[in-house]
Amino acid sequence: MSSLLEPVVVGGKLPLRNRVGMGALTRNRCVNDFKPGPAQVKHYSERARDGAGLIVNEGTLVDWAGSDWKHIPVMINEDHAEAWKEVVAAVHEEGGTILFQAWHVGRIQNENMPIMKETKTPVLAPSAIHAEGGKYRELPGTPGHSKNITVIADPRNVVEMYRRAVQLAKNAGFDGVEFLAQGHFTFTKLGLLNVSIVATCLTNFFALYGGYEYICVKLCPADSFNDSVVTFEEMNQTYSYLIKELVKRRVGIINLSRRGVTSRPEGFPLPPGYNPVVDFGPLVKYPGSPSLLMVNHEYTPEEADKAIRAGKADLVSFGRPFIFNPDVISRIRHNIPFAENDRGDNVFYGPYSAVDEHYNDWPAAKN
Repeated sequence: MSSLLEPVVVGGKLPLRNRVGMGALTRNRCVNDFKPGPAQVKHYSERARDGAGLIVNEGTLVDWAGSDWKHIPVMINEDHAEAWKEVVAAVHEEGGTILFQAWHVGRIQNENMPIMKETKTPVLAPSAIHAEGGKYRELPGTPGHSKNITVIADPRNVVEMYRRAVQLAKNAGFDGVEFLAQGHFTFTKLGLLNVSIVATCLTNFFALYGGYEYICVKLCPADSFNDSVVTFEEMNQTYSYLIKELVKRRVGIINLSRRGVTSRPEGFPLPPGYNPVVDFGPLVKYPGSPSLLMVNHEYTPEEADKAIRAGKADLVSFGRPFIFNPDVISRIRHNIPFAENDRGDNVFYGPYSAVDEHYNDWPAAKN
């Protein structure tokens, strides 16, 4: 059987030098008009130089959005694509492969955020049901997520946002695209309308990249983050159908998270010991399947390698360890424990005194 550091080819077309993914993370360091700069070039190229098999860039918005994170990148015009082109080129120079994560935050916004007012952009969502929670540090008080929601009247408008962003990503040189379809953003909740949006977007991505093999779809069936929880019955029905449809279309990678099985809201129980990877993984990972299964959420290197050797997964992505460890692959190869965050929560979303602080100042291990 294969191991974590052995190569793999996605759909017979996209070769990866190992089975370790650098998962997309929510980052807010694009301080130059929502565009990446030298800090991002350094950050991604260092991890590519160390040998990351598949890098997925940080969540990048396909439209202006009033999210709670300032300086999140967007991909809306050619200036954004030109800035990302430098990041992609640096990753390729180090022999890496990088996907573009297309992201729309849906109802997880507030219409009073400055960028929303400047661009006159509405808060779009599949229904008028607002999400509970949200802090919005830039706004007075704690207003929470918007109650002023514009219901998506014509799904083609949302599809066009994604198509435009992915076309720009293709222009920037990204090797493919990861479609963030976790339920707490545009696709809450995944009804038939939203599955149709997913399918139409994928058809467009296929046309842009020349094959479904260059597409990854990220799912988190059990998620309760951002008021996205659904009943066990609804989760099973929705995701069984969606995953089968994705495999039928020969999507290159289905990225399945096991997040959300603990600390469930009252009234939304799961069976004891429930693991969505065990439940839904076999819908992707079976003899002759055209799709690869990538799994994520708090895997150790040992657990990840065991899952691949046992034929339970094809790839495993690590998220936060890549923040604190520019040398994840070297540490796995030499059996060196991952460094952990010993600097506090500001590491993730700030505030920071300089873009590189807690971003590009983590040391590699000494062999």
